[in-house]
Formats: sequence, C-alpha cells, structure tokens
Amino acid sequence: MHSLVEAGLAQSTRGYDPMPISHYRASWAGWSERWPEPAWPLWSHNPDGSRGPLWGREHYRAERIRPWKELEARGVGVHVGEWGCFNRTPHAVALAWMRDLLALWREAGWGWALWNLRGSFGIVDSGRQDVAYERFDGHELDRAMLELFLEDGELRRRSRLSGNMIIEAPAQRTAVSSSRSASR
Repeated sequence: MHSLVEAGLAQSTRGYDPMPISHYRASWAGWSERWPEPAWPLWSHNPDGSRGPLWGREHYRAERIRPWKELEARGVGVHVGEWGCFNRTPHAVALAWMRDLLALWREAGWGWALWNLRGSFGIVDSGRQDVAYERFDGHELDRAMLELFLEDGELRRRSRLSGNMIIEAPAQRTAVSSSRSASR
C-alpha cells in the first residue's frame, strides 16, 4: 500500500479481524469446529495451537489502526470500506466488538461501510437467533445494533430517523454508513 502513496489515491481497509469473531461459524470462511464460542476481547491461537495475543482495543489499535495512520500521515486518505459480523456470533459479543472498532475508527477520523445492511451481517433481516427484533416495514430490525451505530455523533448529526430506519441526510441514500470522507 505504501507504493501507491504517489498515486494520490485513497485506500480502503477492512474490519473483519479477528476472524473468529466476525466469521464465527461461517462455513465459507474456514470456520473450524475447534473455534470456541468467541468472547471480546478474544485470545487468539497460533497455528501450533499455543495461545497468541489478546485481541482487544489496544491490540487492534496497534495492528490495524497504526499502520494505516502511518500511511495517512503521508497524505493518503483512509476509510474502512467493508466490515461486519456474521449472524452466528453471539449478539452481545458482536456488539462489544463493534463498539470498540467504531470507537477506534472514530478516533482515527475514518468513515466506514457496513457489509451488509440487510442480510447475515446486517441490522435488518440478519437471521440472528439471539436478537429481540423490532418489526419495521415488513422487515426485522436489530434496534440494538442500529443504536450502536447511532452512538457515532457525526452519523447521528448527519442522519435522521424516519419511522424506525436511518436515512442519511442530503442526497446520500446509503443506509448506515459513516460520513467521514476518505479522500483528500
């Protein structure tokens, strides 16, 4: 990514680490029966089975924020172009993990885009078994996750609630994305 600095392009990072949280029980992502039910923070495991680092806010900052901040310091815009948590991760764990990532990205000044609004990673019709859904316009809304996203003051300022759904303010119709720009 550093070789692209001279090109003047913004860069996207992703927000799926650690995978045993974001992709717990996702068959296409190499999920293993050996993965215990996740907690956040999460002890990782090395390939030899020994205990690896504790993934929490500080480890994430060091491993997934700092390298991108170094790139940003060289004039490259950064945003989190894709992130989310599969519907088999316990809801309380998903929300705790999301809260920390959102706080780190807010601290870094980065915008983000959720994969996906509606579906197994989203806030609508996710199919999570451990959520008390709210009915909205024929869909199942994960209100707790929506409220977590709205804790971002900038997102709340730039958005309004229409019924029970978030709609981005002027001209932007992409539901649930942070508005901080990655381009300079």
